[in-house]
Amino acid sequence: MPKTFRKEVRMIEGPRAAKPEELKEIIHLTSSIFMPNHPMIMRDLFPQLFSEDNLENLRVIICDGKLVSHVGIREEDLLIHGYWFRVGMIGSVCTHPEYRRRGYASALVKDAFSKMMKDGVDFTLISGFRNLYRRVGCVEAGKIYTYEIPSGRLKIKLNDVNIVRYEETLLSDLVEIYHKEPIRYRRSFEDFKILAGRGFLRNDIKFRIYIAKIGSKPLAYIATGLLPNEETPNIVEYAGSREVVLYLLSDLLNNSRINSVRLSVPYQDVEMLYLLEKYGFKKAKSEAPASISIISLESFLKKVRLLLKEKIPERKVQQFISDLTYGKLRLYLNGKKADFRDPRALTLLFFGSPEKTRSPQRLEFEVKPIPEYLSDALPLPTPTYGLNYI
Repeated sequence: MPKTFRKEVRMIEGPRAAKPEELKEIIHLTSSIFMPNHPMIMRDLFPQLFSEDNLENLRVIICDGKLVSHVGIREEDLLIHGYWFRVGMIGSVCTHPEYRRRGYASALVKDAFSKMMKDGVDFTLISGFRNLYRRVGCVEAGKIYTYEIPSGRLKIKLNDVNIVRYEETLLSDLVEIYHKEPIRYRRSFEDFKILAGRGFLRNDIKFRIYIAKIGSKPLAYIATGLLPNEETPNIVEYAGSREVVLYLLSDLLNNSRINSVRLSVPYQDVEMLYLLEKYGFKKAKSEAPASISIISLESFLKKVRLLLKEKIPERKVQQFISDLTYGKLRLYLNGKKADFRDPRALTLLFFGSPEKTRSPQRLEFEVKPIPEYLSDALPLPTPTYGLNYI
C-alpha cells in the first residue's frame, strides 16, 4: 500500500501590530538574538521603542501561536535648518532561528514601509546594511567621519569650565544645550528624561552623560555608551560648543581608565572637523550612518524645496525640481529632464554618497554630473541617530 504524506499546515498571523500582551514576548525574542547573555536588556536599551505607547509600530508575525519575527519602527520629527522632516527609524529586525528563510522579515519590512508611507514619513533610517533593506529601495547614503581618539592624544584645558556628571536634576541643562542645535529631534521634556536616564537602569549598560558649565550656565555635553562585551565607548551624542565638547572628551580620556573613545562626526559639522584637524586628527573615508530611503516623495520635496530656496535663486529651484506626475519624480539635471527609475539614486542625490560602503551600490542611474549651482545646497545635512537610536 503506497505511503501518503500530509503537508504540514501552519497558522500564520501577520504582519500586524503587536498586542499589549505580546510586548514581553517581543522583548524576550529581540534580547535573545541581539543580547543573548542579557535577558530582557533590549527594554532598557530602547525604552522609547519597546513601549506600550508604541505598539502600533511593533510589527510582528505569529506562527502557530508563537511570536517568531519582529520589526520595530519609531517615527520622529527631525529639524534640519528650520524645517521639520518626519523620519521613520527601523530597528530590532529579527526572526527566531527556527523560523528563518521563510520570508517573514522581508514581509515585515515591506509592511513597515507601507505603514510609514501611510503615516507621511519623509524618509527612513535603518540601522543596518543588509540585502533585506536594499531590496526595498534603501541605500548607504549620507557622510560621517569616525575618529578613534586614544587617551593622551587630546589635551585641552579651559579655565573656569566645570564638568559635572548628569543626574535627573540637570535635565534642564541638557534641554537648553540641545535646543540650540540646528539639526535635532523633537523631544518632549518627558522623552528627553527617558532617553538620558536609561543608562542608570542596569549596571551592565555603561551609559554616562557629562555636562560642561561656567557657573550655572551649561555649555556642552557628551553622552558616552558602552554595551556589554564592548571595549571602546562610543560618543552617542554631543551638543553645544564644539571646543567644549572636545574639552569634555579630553577630560574623560585623561581622568579615567578608558583607553580610547569613538567619535562620529557628520560632514556638515565643519567646526568639529576643523578642530579635530587642528588637534592632529586626520579623518578617514566617509561612511553612511544608516541605510536611507525617501518614503513620501511629495512631502519630502515640499520641504526640500523650501530649504533650497534659502540657498539658491528660486528660478533655479524651479529649474531643478519640475513636477510630480503619476507618482514619478522628474528632475532637471543640467537642463535635461531625468526620470529616476531606481529610487536609491534619488536618495543619493539628496543625501550624498559616502566614500566607503559596506556593500556594492549598483544603480540604474548615475547621479552625475550635479548642476554647479547646487553645489552649495546639496547634499542635505546627514541625519544621525544620537540618543534616538533604535
